[in-house]
Amino acid sequence: MREPGGAFAGNVAQHVGDEPANVDLWRRRLEAETGPLAWMNQVHGTAIVPADHATAPEADGLILHPGQGGAVMVADCVPLLMCGGSGRLGAVVHVGRAGLLGGIVDRAVDLFHRAGITQIAAVIGPAVCGACYEVGDELAAEAERTLRGSSSTTRWGTRGIDIPGSVARILNRRGVDVASVGVCTMEDERFFSHRRQHGRAGRFAGFLVLDRDTPSRLPAAELPLF
Repeated sequence: MREPGGAFAGNVAQHVGDEPANVDLWRRRLEAETGPLAWMNQVHGTAIVPADHATAPEADGLILHPGQGGAVMVADCVPLLMCGGSGRLGAVVHVGRAGLLGGIVDRAVDLFHRAGITQIAAVIGPAVCGACYEVGDELAAEAERTLRGSSSTTRWGTRGIDIPGSVARILNRRGVDVASVGVCTMEDERFFSHRRQHGRAGRFAGFLVLDRDTPSRLPAAELPLF
């Protein structure tokens, strides 16, 4: 997963110690295919803000309108892509353990509902599975108290947390049409994995681009912020 000279091959994150020129290269290659993308400074929180292509806000979710694209960076956390209202509104959401337990998935669904959109489709991208995400007993118990059904048993018989499974259950409960890539980043070496690579991983991106020709019925200024 590294290029000669120590750069992360395919890495799109600026915060992992990679060479800035390498990050710029991979972002340019991606945006040559997708068009301009808004990026975030992700902090494992629950803030969801409007996409801003001029700056990278400190947030873990971006709201997208027609003609906008956004990216979420991950290397074990869940890249959650959401679209509703026949493309009138979209969101890219970074769901790690803290965000999951803090309620960021419900916040994202609430955002669509407050915009008058109840028909929502979502995709759960590659992420570490519950059979590979091992945590201590106390952390697993805390997760289970906060979000029932979130704890898991790993393939080694220890305690874990099932982030992608929990995201899917929340979305299903909220009536969202959910599809999952079903790939575990810990097991599949095509993807960066913070755990498999012992904290020396780059980040890959999940992205969503909304068609510019789809009319938005809700002005950006009227959208609630979370």
